[in-house]
Amino acid sequence: MILGPYYIVALVFVGIFLLVFAYGIFSAAPTQRKKTKKKAAAGPSVGRCPLCSSPLAPGEQIKSAIFPGETDRLCHIFGCPHCHPFIEDNLRRSCPVCGKTAPPDVYLIARMFDRPGKKKHIHILGCTNCRLPRTKK
Repeated sequence: MILGPYYIVALVFVGIFLLVFAYGIFSAAPTQRKKTKKKAAAGPSVGRCPLCSSPLAPGEQIKSAIFPGETDRLCHIFGCPHCHPFIEDNLRRSCPVCGKTAPPDVYLIARMFDRPGKKKHIHILGCTNCRLPRTKK
């Protein structure tokens, strides 16, 4: 069985069409995934709470106390509106340094640095459980 020249030309065009169609489908999928990841990352979240890792909406702030100092200042971080003073359901407060569960009375101890022309920088040293020395009875 020998195919005529018209059948061969038709099969070549169909093959080229299928290759172009497959290339269009498989090359567009990663591009669309990247766009959705960028949109999700650029969403309304302002940051994350260092204690409970819940995203902060615009206007939500982390409750903290900042003490005076010259180059760096001591800072106590109590939590966000989701975990301080009351912990919302299905949230777990944990220390980012030791990883232990932090009850509502535990706060983070940190140093805050003022960088000229930039945002303030926070370095978390630990929670009251792992940072403060325990007195023996």
